[in-house]
Amino acid sequence: MIFRQAAAAFALASFLLLGLNWAAGSHEFHRSLDRIPWFGFMHGITILGDGLFAAAIALWLVLRRATKSEWITFILGFAAAALIPQIGKNLIWPEVLRPYGVVSGIKHSPWFEPARYKSFPSGHSSVGAFFALFLAYRVPAWRGVFFALGIGVGLSRMVLHYHWVHDVVAGWAIGLCVAWLAERTLGPKQTTHGTT
Repeated sequence: MIFRQAAAAFALASFLLLGLNWAAGSHEFHRSLDRIPWFGFMHGITILGDGLFAAAIALWLVLRRATKSEWITFILGFAAAALIPQIGKNLIWPEVLRPYGVVSGIKHSPWFEPARYKSFPSGHSSVGAFFALFLAYRVPAWRGVFFALGIGVGLSRMVLHYHWVHDVVAGWAIGLCVAWLAERTLGPKQTTHGTT
């Protein structure tokens, strides 16, 4: 149930973004993102898809006395959600330029500046989607908030011009698949968290 809801939310966001990108063209789509007034705020959203937020989740797991299987699910799932995009970026598609290196006249953020190349897929989007589903399984009442934050991580990567739409969509797909597989194979056995 929770996985289906997450998949629906991320799929809807993906279709909307892909449609807007197709209608405007990739370069014009990125130029239009500069009209979003909260460019600086997006730096705060983007860190929800990196190791700093992983440390916050780990602290939360300590405080709630998480089970061994929850720790294994979190650690291995986070590692896979972070490493799979790195394999794509470094070994399969290392020459893909990021939007700020291609599109002229867009804002460029000096914060968290990634390499000019190695754009596909988005690692932050993958990790953000993994975190969203991992947390939604444990606090189902807040799943809408977690899904929104996971989607927000991907949006922040585009607003900051670190990733193209297809980078983000691929990252979301990786993160959701990793979370589902981790819960199904490593998660607490007393509940399926709606993964079946």
